[in-house]
Formats: sequence, C-alpha cells, structure tokens
Amino acid sequence: MVFIPHKATDEEILAIIRQWVDVLASEDYAKVFAEIGYLINYNCPNEEIIRLQIKNYRSPDLYPGVTDFKVTDWRLAKDGNPNPIQKVIRFKPNNVKLAGAINFDLPLNGRWSDLTADFVFFDNDKFQEGCALALEEIKSNSQWQREHNFEE
Repeated sequence: MVFIPHKATDEEILAIIRQWVDVLASEDYAKVFAEIGYLINYNCPNEEIIRLQIKNYRSPDLYPGVTDFKVTDWRLAKDGNPNPIQKVIRFKPNNVKLAGAINFDLPLNGRWSDLTADFVFFDNDKFQEGCALALEEIKSNSQWQREHNFEE
C-alpha cells in the first residue's frame, strides 16, 4: 500500500504521482496493480486492464496515424497536448473517506497526450502513515475516443 502524507503539499503529491508515471513508463503494470490497484477494472481483474487502456488510446489530432502507444518519461515529453493536466483536487471529509484526486495527463511516445491517469487518495483513520493512494482509471479526453468508445 502506498500513502500520501496527511499534510503533503500539492507539489509533494505530484512528486509521488510522477514516481508512478515512471513505473507506468517501465511497463511494470503488475507493480502498479499490486501496490496501488486499479479501481475501475472493466471486468478485467488484473494488470492487463492498465496495458489495454494505454494500448487502446487513439487521438487523430495529437497522434495522427499512430496506433502503438507507450508511456514515456515525463521529464522529456515535448509537444503534443499543449496544456497537459497535472492537478491535485482536495475534498472535504465525507463518508467514503475520499480525501482527494489527482489528474495527470500521461506522456506517450515522447509527447504529452490527453490520456489522463486519475488517482485518488482516501483518508482512512486506521492509517497513521497517511492517505491510501489508488489508481482510479486511465481515460482519454479525446473527442474521437469518446465518439468511438475504442476497446479491444
């Protein structure tokens, strides 16, 4: 289990997320699935769903003609999505203990995409280490992707 410290700043939280983007870039989907999970699994009970969400991404605007995708190093990403999202959203205490969410547009094939990794963190009182981090889903904001509901 991975924790977000209770008093972490937004930049500290994004630093933790960037470490997980590095794991995605290494294609160690089993580690992601084992350590932070994948909450919206689309009836795929293992790390294969993470691979499929990345593989099945399409964006004729950002990647015309490209059908093979890999998460790449966020430090080296250039061009592509002109406004990649990297934001932390915090929630008021609630009955499901959801404390916040992080939206992070993934770098694919060396360029910024609009394929967003949505992470969430839960403030469960039983964890003194902090809030439990989870990968909620990986989804595209691409108009084409929404219209075609591309799935394998």
